[in-house]
Amino acid sequence: PGTTDTEQAGSAATEETEDEAPRVAIDTPKVDGSISLKGGRVDQLALKGYRETLEPGSPIVTLLSPVGSTNPDYALFGWAPGEGLGPEQVPGANTMWTVESGTRLTPDSPITLVWDNGAGLTFRREMSIDDKLMFTIKQTVENTGSTRHTLASYGILARHGEPHDLKNFFILHEGAIRMIDGELTETDYGDFDPAEAHETIVVEETAWTGFTDHYWMTTLIPDAGQGLKISSFQDVGRNIFQTTAKQPTQAIGPGETTSASMRLYAGAKEWETIRAYQNEGGVPGFLDSIDWGWFFFLTKPIFAVLH
Repeated sequence: PGTTDTEQAGSAATEETEDEAPRVAIDTPKVDGSISLKGGRVDQLALKGYRETLEPGSPIVTLLSPVGSTNPDYALFGWAPGEGLGPEQVPGANTMWTVESGTRLTPDSPITLVWDNGAGLTFRREMSIDDKLMFTIKQTVENTGSTRHTLASYGILARHGEPHDLKNFFILHEGAIRMIDGELTETDYGDFDPAEAHETIVVEETAWTGFTDHYWMTTLIPDAGQGLKISSFQDVGRNIFQTTAKQPTQAIGPGETTSASMRLYAGAKEWETIRAYQNEGGVPGFLDSIDWGWFFFLTKPIFAVLH
């Protein structure tokens, strides 16, 4: 009571120092990076198939970067506390996780992180990735205590400041994007309204939300279901933009276990890959993450035929 959904779900920017926590490597045919055990953040990711310039030996494109880097941009996950729980009793941005299983995140080898709150709740986070650009994050909590609790899982995408390489082309959208129950909304960085910093929308069926650039995007795709909440947030003082997907509140009694899953797309806006996730992976309207311009009713079918 007395707090907003975004505050209950945690803020992405509760610390501003460089992360020196242990890391778990990410290695797939498409991406290279690592996960910090501080918060279990996906905060180092580079795209193997894309380089910054056409010059020979140019560095590969960096998509996600940790706090302390020039342009921090990352994904984090956790649980918002409910009945009988305080913020320190649920995992958040600065929780120090332990690797329970796995040594390296690859398409063939998931990893599981674990954290015990010392008060009867054991949290696990199983993270997997396919051979393209999609992570799956399954969060589980086991109640070994004697008290009933309520809590809600969430995912956050955070960007510290506007990207340094904005194109600022008048028909190209760069900024926050979301698809909620079939309705697409695009928000430029300059259109984040501090007066509506905690705007929250309740989802009836399906949604995805994230940030999109000219060629790249990061997107949270929570499991479908009523009660899901999508919110946008701008911390004006620290110049941080974030978008949050908060899943429905769950009750967990003594001896019970509950879980929630969410996917994270992080990579290039590859038409064929995105179309496959839309048509076969259950992500409605995902092709509209590509900005088709004012004449989308022509450009979308023409592009498909040319492809």
